[in-house]
Amino acid sequence: MTRAGPLQWLTGGGWLVLVGNGDPSEELAGHILARADFSRPIGFLPAAGGDIAAGERLLEEYAALGGPSGYVVPILTPADAEEEENRQLLADAGIIFIGDGDPSVLARTLAGTAALQGMMEAFIRGALIVGLGAGAAPLGEQVISPETPAEHRPKESTATPGWGWIRGTVIVPHFHGATHSPRLRTLLHTWPGLLGIGIPEGTALALGPGGEVETWGGGEITIVVARG
Repeated sequence: MTRAGPLQWLTGGGWLVLVGNGDPSEELAGHILARADFSRPIGFLPAAGGDIAAGERLLEEYAALGGPSGYVVPILTPADAEEEENRQLLADAGIIFIGDGDPSVLARTLAGTAALQGMMEAFIRGALIVGLGAGAAPLGEQVISPETPAEHRPKESTATPGWGWIRGTVIVPHFHGATHSPRLRTLLHTWPGLLGIGIPEGTALALGPGGEVETWGGGEITIVVARG
């Protein structure tokens, strides 16, 4: 694992980019393309909500900005995630966008599958893994449904194990600090010491291969800790 301050993440040659919303701004696109390998294609993973049209629109936008060509990786079910062709499409990509949608569905769909292994292969070789909105959440240790009531503990609600690429964290996109911080602290009480990372819309947290921790966009990242 790579460490910077309280953050630990999977060691690889690429970047992990957590975007607070599902439609990254042109400013964020510039940061992403500045770190991309243009000899490798873009892959869009729609498993979070199955919105293939959103992936096609994003690929068109990045092509218009001068980015590499790309494709939508058609993973909508756990069976799709075990297809060798889909694993290879992910392994070959230089940027992998994980679409917005239901983070718990995405976490369960890819957990322990060939597709997740392909994504890891790409990251180790230098790919950017870009979680868009809810698509960022499964990269943490636990995934909490955005509809979970504040008074519930995660074990009583719809908490789902994440992929653990960013160790010891709960990643919360679409974050509104004053509204969400107390609620997130309450939810984290079940996991003392776990970090809650709140990412507002229009903002990204970027973790680099050399231990870089960068904030892109105009918002502020919030870190919440619940102690036992």
